[in-house]
Order: sequence, then structure tokens, then C-alpha cells
Amino acid sequence: MPGRSVPAYWLYGERLTDRFPDALHIEPIVARSSLHGWTIQPHLHHDLFQFFLVTEGGGRTRVDGREHQLTPGSVLLLPPSTIHEFAFLDDTNGFVASAAATSLKRLFGNEPEAHALLGAAAVLHAPVGSAQFAALDATMRLAMSEFAANLPMREFSLGAYADLIASWFVRAMRGARAVAEPARDARAELVRRFVERVETRFQHHDALTDYARALGASVPHLSRSCRELLGHSAARVIQDRLMIEARRDLVYTAMTISQISFRLGFSDPAYFSRFFAKRAGLSPSDYRATP
Repeated sequence: MPGRSVPAYWLYGERLTDRFPDALHIEPIVARSSLHGWTIQPHLHHDLFQFFLVTEGGGRTRVDGREHQLTPGSVLLLPPSTIHEFAFLDDTNGFVASAAATSLKRLFGNEPEAHALLGAAAVLHAPVGSAQFAALDATMRLAMSEFAANLPMREFSLGAYADLIASWFVRAMRGARAVAEPARDARAELVRRFVERVETRFQHHDALTDYARALGASVPHLSRSCRELLGHSAARVIQDRLMIEARRDLVYTAMTISQISFRLGFSDPAYFSRFFAKRAGLSPSDYRATP
């Protein structure tokens, strides 16, 4: 079966051994994109969270096989191992901040919900001129000034800026998912454990009752918690994870539809095709052929 051809970098174009030693790396979008003709080819980062803010220009991005348009005010959350690419308009600018998971351990330790909220890729919008946009823009600018300077306590300060930028995205994701405050902590922990289990088990096609039993919850409670915190059912979480992997394979590998089907745990390629078409609105072959 063909392997994946998507390269893994530390930062785009840099070998994994070229690890930057800072708690946070931040640069203007123009700095790297202009060197590559404003086109960033598909790639991923194993242990890196990336946070983007587009302030000028735009273009398009493909994240795990799904297309998104970019305009001023677009913000992107890319957790580790997310396959992404960009086709920027000329002279697009903004910021890209990169932090290793270890740099955010203080945030994750103090805010258990933060890891779950930052665990899925997202493309959001903070309208230019809004308080939300201004806060992120100002934090990014201050972080970049600190990054460029060689002042005492630089590493400590960069770690603090990594936490501040990640916290902005945690709040944005919490707002986007309309997290309910009552009983939030217990339900957030249940949903976090469920999402983590889906990540390791989605190719096995376990029944929802199996997931609920392993988590010590009832199916109605698990699904209700997912609806309140994520905006959709527990069954949808499993289906969405399968769709992410299917889109990745269709866009970024040369595997046949049958090979993808079997890799994802479907016993019948025809059933996989129906499953995919129902959710994507296109057959797998048509999706693959779409530019």
C-alpha cells in the first residue's frame, strides 16, 4: 500500500533536526511565504501547534483536505500532525506563531479543557476592527518584538506569550463551540476522554455503546455532553474523524478508493463511498478530482 508523501517539517522547509530552541517562534506571514512564491505546499508538523492571523490580503488554505478562503481577520488553529497548505495572494501579511506542545504544558496543566479545545484544526474569523482582532494583533506584535530582541529573561517571556496566544485561541474555540457553563468541567472531561479514545479507535468502528461503556457513561449522557460542548452528537464525532482521515488520503496520497476504504476499517468499498458521499456531497473519486 503506498505510503504518505506529505513531508514533516519543524518549520516549513526546515528539517526536523533544525528545531528552534525557543518556547515560541513567531514571524510575519510574508517572511516565509514570499520566498516560496506565496505557495506553501502540503506538509505537517509532528509536535507543533501553529496559530495564524491574516491582517492583509488572503487567499486560500486546505486543511486536512478541506478548502477554506482566507481574508483579513482570518485566524487558523493548526494542532500537531494537521496536514495543511496555502495559496496566498501576493503581499499577504499577518503572523504565524509556532509553539511546541511542551511550551504549553503550564496552560494545559492549569486548564484541562484547553488541550481538548486546541486539539482540532479550525479556521475562524475575527473581524478587522473588532476587540477580538485587536487583542490578538497586539499580542502577536508584542510577541514578535520580544522574539526579535535579545533581552534578559527572553525565554521566560516567550513562554508567557505562547500561553497568551494559545489562550486567545482557547477562548475563541470555546465561543465558537458555545460551551455551556453549567456542569461544564465534568462534561468537558468526559468529552475530552471520548475524543482521545476516538482518535485511537476510529478505524475499528466501535459501537457508541462500546465507547460509553469504556468511559463509564451512558450513551444518552455522552451524546448530550457532546452536543452541549461541541455542537453535535457523539456519533458525529466518530464520523467526522473518519471523514478527516478520508479527505487526507484522497487529497494527499495515491491510494485507491478501495485501499483507503480498507485502511479506514470499512469492509466494503461501496459502503465507504456511500458514507463519504452522504457527508461530503461528492463521491470519493469526484472529491479527489476537485482542484
